[in-house]
Amino acid sequence: MSNKKGRIVIISGPSGVGKGSVNEKLLQDKKLNLEYSISMTTRKPRNGEVDGVNYYFVSKEEFASAIVNNELIEHASFVGNSYGTPRKYVEEKLKNSKNVILEIEVDGATQVLRNEANVLSIFLMPPNITELATRIKGRNSETDEVIKQRLDKALLEIPLKHSYDYVVENDSVENAVAKITDILIREQCIVSGEASKYEKLVEIVNEIVEEKYLFFVDHWKENVQTAANKKEDIKQADSFDAKSKLVEILSNKVYKKVLAHGDFNKINSKEFIDFKIQKLMFKVNFFSINQRNDANDED
Repeated sequence: MSNKKGRIVIISGPSGVGKGSVNEKLLQDKKLNLEYSISMTTRKPRNGEVDGVNYYFVSKEEFASAIVNNELIEHASFVGNSYGTPRKYVEEKLKNSKNVILEIEVDGATQVLRNEANVLSIFLMPPNITELATRIKGRNSETDEVIKQRLDKALLEIPLKHSYDYVVENDSVENAVAKITDILIREQCIVSGEASKYEKLVEIVNEIVEEKYLFFVDHWKENVQTAANKKEDIKQADSFDAKSKLVEILSNKVYKKVLAHGDFNKINSKEFIDFKIQKLMFKVNFFSINQRNDANDED
């Protein structure tokens, strides 16, 4: 058994985005070393759901007691029902070097991000609002009023995606699973000997920069040196590796763009990456070492 402690992996997003389907597929891949955290809820079971497998179905009184006794890592109310993550199960799995998936609502994810350490957060996005509505209606288990509540809440939750480490579009389960698997490899959540596609992406971006953008690299360093007027700024400007910085910026932007919208099979296509970089170059500030964090990288 590894001595490395496991990691909490939040997979969150609006109701109906497909969190359950994606997690089910992820859990089938044993190399990912994942355990599923079973949530507690006061809602009634849907057809086919089993107590202790899909959820722990409890009364409102039992749920309230769990909150008072600090037995939940997070809890939230949603369309008249309460949901929460039992603390004991998660902590035991983490000690045993397991990565624990928390499939939770956005309110609960916010609590975990605020209160827990060593958390990897992934926001699952629908391709569009029409598809999200179709998925929710397709359950055939809820009234029109509940469906409306879920859609209204989704519109409030989606802007919160920028507070997560990664945003992943669930246009298909296979594509979303491929993206999340690569994130887990990149974040060193697993020891598989397999390289993340991000590493190959960096190599390709470096080639493209050397072929097309060294002019910008050279002038970026000159601009930074010219603007430096304090002793510490001059020292930083003289040691500034503009090419490495540009490769890093572009690689991260391409990676996040494809995670949020795109076929992950194209992530290591030089032609595809070259096309993306042509537009992303406009987002680089070639007059400063420090760059603005652009939330639109995921849009």
